[in-house]
Amino acid sequence: MKNCIFLNDDCRNFLKTLEDGSIELVLIDPPYGIEHLNQAWDRKNIDKLINASKKSTVGSIPVGMKFNPKTSKNMALFLNPIFNELRRVLKPGGFCLVFSQPRTSHRIGVAIEDAGFELRDQLIWNYGAGQGKAQGMQNFIKKNKSLGEQQKEKLIEIMHGFKTPQLTPTFETIWLAQKSKEGKFWENFYKHGVGLVDFRDGSRKVSFSHSKPNKKEREEAGKHPTLKPVLLVEDLVKIFSPKNGTVLDCFAGSGTTAIAAIKADRKFVGCELDKEYFDKASERIRIYQNQLTERENRND
Repeated sequence: MKNCIFLNDDCRNFLKTLEDGSIELVLIDPPYGIEHLNQAWDRKNIDKLINASKKSTVGSIPVGMKFNPKTSKNMALFLNPIFNELRRVLKPGGFCLVFSQPRTSHRIGVAIEDAGFELRDQLIWNYGAGQGKAQGMQNFIKKNKSLGEQQKEKLIEIMHGFKTPQLTPTFETIWLAQKSKEGKFWENFYKHGVGLVDFRDGSRKVSFSHSKPNKKEREEAGKHPTLKPVLLVEDLVKIFSPKNGTVLDCFAGSGTTAIAAIKADRKFVGCELDKEYFDKASERIRIYQNQLTERENRND
């Protein structure tokens, strides 16, 4: 595909094929919150988690994405060697943007820093309001066979209005990391074309406000469970990478970063491990490129 290299591969293999200092921007959305982050991570494991979730109290949350103190530690161990590779392939001064959940982002930040990156800031994708996951105690108390009816009524009355510590989410975090630059900022930018943020359209804030993808965008993206809006990713690409530069996403999922990069006149390099989503993403990218070609032909 024009200006796009996209493979069905494990990022731990794929990244080794890229040359040192060949990438202007890394923009990734790792499968954070899922416990099966090992050599066996594949569609079968994810389907197993989803099926198990149907029997849980909150059926819409995959089991592996529920709160587990070990999850963020496992995530950091999984990502650290990948961050080492990402730092290698970035140009000096190049930016690395990493989406993360607020409650696990601290571990991801440490893994980024341990790989030799400089943490420049933490950005926010403000999407408005998400799904509330807090649970009241009424049903749990009613199902408890060790309690008498009067005890149940009393406990339900005492805990009325109280729920589990899961406040309704309104944002996701994005780590802004940077590979060490060569010399001063202006020297690095002059030599490598990266390392400075594009402020030409005005002030840049840490908060990016975009609604979650609508039904049409979700359908086009094959209903990926952690889909990010193209407009958000396109904003990030434009601000943190040069025109005609190469954007890397080694957790490409539904191909959103590829679409955003192409829209922003950048090249794209990436991979996706899951064959089903790889096929869907490939078709999504082809459709967009065909539409772009048709528009260009009409303008000619």
